[in-house]
Amino acid sequence: MAGGYFQPGQNYADQDFFFNQFTIIWEDLLRRQHYEGAKEIWDIALSLAFEWESSNKPYRIHKGTPYYFLGVTAILNEELENGFLFMHQALEEDRKTHNSQTPPTAAYFFVTLDFTKQAQFFRIKVEEIGRYLSDRIEEYRKIRAGALNISDFKTKFLECTDLSEEVFLFVYLLFRLKKLILETDNRLKQNVFSSLVHAKILFDICLVTEKAVEYKNPESKKGTKLFFPDEIKFLSREASLSVGKSTIKKLNTDFRNDFAKTLCDMLTSKYYLKLSKIEEDLAITYGIRNFGAHRLEDEPVFYQDMEELAQRLLNGLFFCIEKLF
Repeated sequence: MAGGYFQPGQNYADQDFFFNQFTIIWEDLLRRQHYEGAKEIWDIALSLAFEWESSNKPYRIHKGTPYYFLGVTAILNEELENGFLFMHQALEEDRKTHNSQTPPTAAYFFVTLDFTKQAQFFRIKVEEIGRYLSDRIEEYRKIRAGALNISDFKTKFLECTDLSEEVFLFVYLLFRLKKLILETDNRLKQNVFSSLVHAKILFDICLVTEKAVEYKNPESKKGTKLFFPDEIKFLSREASLSVGKSTIKKLNTDFRNDFAKTLCDMLTSKYYLKLSKIEEDLAITYGIRNFGAHRLEDEPVFYQDMEELAQRLLNGLFFCIEKLF
């Protein structure tokens, strides 16, 4: 079938037409939640495309459509990581076909959380996570008197092509945060492995914040080797905060001597250093960033206070975007 349809130099829209013939069966399987069968549909479609490519080198077939729908299938089947891998593979196909790093395709809209675009099959999921992000930003505005809104965050960060890797990771983290905090049974979280899983997600949020600050730090443009204390001090100076060298030194000592107590003291505003609320958020970001980079150990505070910790770290990122971008 495929051997007689595909042709060398064929328009990618015609190739998409071939793959679109599979969607009727696929959507029926989705409605009945037969996800394994739905996945097999696209596995078959891709195998036909790979077989044709193997016999017709160097010509290629645009395979963005089957990879995108595989991503949808995996995510609906609670296979989040596989779903994102499929989505990003779809994006790679789209980039080659459109000769653009930011192709106007459903895969690109998904991985950058562009909920404003109508032309995407999985828009309902993008909007769902977009609402979760909007809620986090609104909480930041309320508890930190922030001025950032979802539109500004989208324009300044999600659409920043220079930070595409950070954006890709951040969107994935939002999916994981919502699932872990709101959808995972709390009875499954009271264990050592849960602590490690929660710590890894929190650490990755810190990395996104670190790279966002670094992007705006003029010293990074000079090739200067920067570390996270440098970024915290730079953000503090730019935003007229007081997290300087002496504060960083005390934070290092306290987090090293008793990480859990120091973190809990900050969460309850009982830390002996007089910090503003946003300075507490940045101090928590600093502590978790260093913990995640150098330690692998059980800390129940991560799963016991995950929702609060995630919001504190997101506050730091939102503050960075508001003040530096």
